[in-house]
Amino acid sequence: MSRIAIIGAGASGLFLTRKLSEHADCPVYVFERCRSVGTKLRASGGGKANIFNEHIDPEGYNHPEFARQLLRQASPEQLRQEFEQMGLTMIADEEGRVYPSSQFSQTVVDLLWEPERKNCHAILEHEVKRLENRDGKWHIDDFPETFDHVVLASGTPANMIAKNRKNYNGFLDNLGFATHPYEPSLVGFTLADYPKSLAGCRTQVIADLWQGDRLIHREAGEVTFKEDGISGIVILNLSAYYNRLSSKENCFLQLNLIYHDPQFNTEAHLQRFHTLKGVLHPKLNALYEQKPFDVTRLRFAITGTYALDFAQVCHGGIDLQEVNADFSLKRFPGLFATGEILDMDGICGGYNLFFAFASALIVYQTIIPKP
Repeated sequence: MSRIAIIGAGASGLFLTRKLSEHADCPVYVFERCRSVGTKLRASGGGKANIFNEHIDPEGYNHPEFARQLLRQASPEQLRQEFEQMGLTMIADEEGRVYPSSQFSQTVVDLLWEPERKNCHAILEHEVKRLENRDGKWHIDDFPETFDHVVLASGTPANMIAKNRKNYNGFLDNLGFATHPYEPSLVGFTLADYPKSLAGCRTQVIADLWQGDRLIHREAGEVTFKEDGISGIVILNLSAYYNRLSSKENCFLQLNLIYHDPQFNTEAHLQRFHTLKGVLHPKLNALYEQKPFDVTRLRFAITGTYALDFAQVCHGGIDLQEVNADFSLKRFPGLFATGEILDMDGICGGYNLFFAFASALIVYQTIIPKP
């Protein structure tokens, strides 16, 4: 009888716990540093839980080839079937983003977390500090039980304040994995010469990320001007591509404020009406009247991103060269890693939760193979 430990009760850990707990002869112990489970899952999708996307594009991840390999083993349709078998009903929007039909993330958490099952053991408010393999068994801190399989599903310190990030995932240190430092992704930009008068302005744009004369990524959507920078889903996606650059020098953001009509003639409009107040958001129009600019190419030099405290996910983690296709660690039998603890991050729209759930599903199928 295999005894399994899961370190982390986030999206990936909860999904795997639910699947494993369906096997009465398979004791599962879940170690979670917080007093409750699924903290980030409850906050995802604005509290609605965008659990995956029907149209996952491998290019939406920082490692497209690894994503292609993943999709050959676990597709969005397979994930839908898994959730349906658990009793979850779902809806999808025009972009293929899939949500629980309740439009409430707690529905997903409640479905995945069933600690009343006899073979499920919750060890909450326990931050794992040491993980060792001795005599073919895994030992976690001074916990009395030993384990045949351990799954690392503790995620990253994204959206955590500095004091809570201290020594996060410190149990990795003695294992000697190749890792990449955590950097904020899906996060707002800080900009040079930023006009604070725009704070509070929300508007639709076509947003470009440029590095020198090279277009890195273009996307249309809403942006939100903050006191000290710019955010919004379109900016979060651009930040994912920004964080994948080996050098971030000479990067700038370019906004086309006339997103709705590529044939719009600004000069003709001004000659007729002598103002753009019927075209631009009032705060943008005030800025234009103070110092006119090209409304199709409003540029800001990027000085960086907001801190990890404000990031939805992290760029970085365990190097993918350390894991096999089934998410087992190459140098440690019985050890697996799933979800954000790996150096794999995607754009907004269900990409990151899909990776968390899909990697957990593959580990489940490895530990409990089909008869």
